[in-house]
Amino acid sequence: MRKTFRAIAVASALCPALAMADGADLTITGTIIPTSCTPSFAGGNTVDLGDISAASLNRDSQTELTNHNVSLNVSCSASAPMAIKVHDNQAHTQLPGIVVDGSDWAMYIYGIGEVAGTKIGGYGLRFGTPTVDGQTSIVMYKQGANANWDVPAPATLVGKNYEGNLRYSWGRSLAAGPLPGVVHTFPMTLVPVIGPASRLPIASEIALNGSATFELLYL
Repeated sequence: MRKTFRAIAVASALCPALAMADGADLTITGTIIPTSCTPSFAGGNTVDLGDISAASLNRDSQTELTNHNVSLNVSCSASAPMAIKVHDNQAHTQLPGIVVDGSDWAMYIYGIGEVAGTKIGGYGLRFGTPTVDGQTSIVMYKQGANANWDVPAPATLVGKNYEGNLRYSWGRSLAAGPLPGVVHTFPMTLVPVIGPASRLPIASEIALNGSATFELLYL
């Protein structure tokens, strides 16, 4: 190895033109993380509300359809705390005035699609009691640059990442913060709502089209 190294050094010294030639940089990036986690939804990631008869909808007020469980399950390669952000991919189709669990705040109502420029309705995500490795936990959240976790308000709904860095987590207490674990279960119920039938063009079929992305955050 020593001889080879010297030979290369001499060749370089005798050929200065080669040292001035153009080159190309190879950049290697990556991150070594202490654990990796895989999210999934109980029953799959598609909620089929089935065929909804127009005659079953309220003419002048919203109609809440059958609720569906959409529990989020996260399995990790090692014990870790985590949080989630929820992004509404159909936020522009959210019908103003929709109420879920007494709340009509835009950040708690997700869009469910539109037809011919008319917004169909919306849905809420009602959370239950999460568990970490089988231990029951409480739900907590942070908004923006807040340093401390707090109790969600309203106390039943998962808000979307709306006008700020809104994230949710779970643990034994606010003081203790998010609880590390290998298996995290965050039960939710999807509450779909259709707006007043009198405002919908229901002469033909109307397809519902809601979409939300759950982003995992390693803490």
